[in-house]
Amino acid sequence: MQVLSKYDKEQLVIKMHEEGRTMRDIASGVHMSFSDIGKIIRRLDGRTNNDNTDIDLSNKSKATKALWLFKNGKRPIDVAIELDIPYDEVTELEQEFWALNQLYDLPLVYQQLKYDFDSFFELFKLLKKNKVLSKQYILKFLRCAGEGLPALENRCQQLSSDVLELQFRKKKLSDEVAIQCSSISQLEKSLNWYKTEIEQKKQIISNLDRQLNQKSNTLEEKLTRDDSTTAQVTSL
Repeated sequence: MQVLSKYDKEQLVIKMHEEGRTMRDIASGVHMSFSDIGKIIRRLDGRTNNDNTDIDLSNKSKATKALWLFKNGKRPIDVAIELDIPYDEVTELEQEFWALNQLYDLPLVYQQLKYDFDSFFELFKLLKKNKVLSKQYILKFLRCAGEGLPALENRCQQLSSDVLELQFRKKKLSDEVAIQCSSISQLEKSLNWYKTEIEQKKQIISNLDRQLNQKSNTLEEKLTRDDSTTAQVTSL
């Protein structure tokens, strides 16, 4: 197999790029890294001077047009609509754009987070809000997440179990209180009944005492009259 020189590789990169081949195809064809390929393409397109003036893209491939659109802040959906290309091709071109901008790890991160990106973005916003996006804080956060998160999850599970246990005990105590309140209510009714009975008995006793006193007084008066009569008879 013929070994290509550095110059030959650069020329092949330029040729494949002008044909509209993707970064992945070029890397596979010339056996070069995305970083080296990106340098060649940026030099070819004059991107090292950060010139954002309009260029004539009429004769360029869709891949080149897509990269230009990404460079100018277009979203993938805008690129897909404007160039009439499918989702998979837009995604591949977007990853190529990242690589050309030396964001070599971003495609890998994107592939791994593709279906969890919303959660990752929420985490990013939270870290940004709390101003802990420095490497030091992120490493500390990851260390705590790796070491402390399992313990925290176990603690949460234990607390959830404790809450259920307390709720059960609360229900049990509430039932017992309800039973005691019912018993107290019954006792109060019984007490009121006995109080009424006592008052009635007192009234009966009071009436009997009054009748007894009346009988006693009548008897004493009768005895007094009988004694008087007896005395009179005796004196005769």
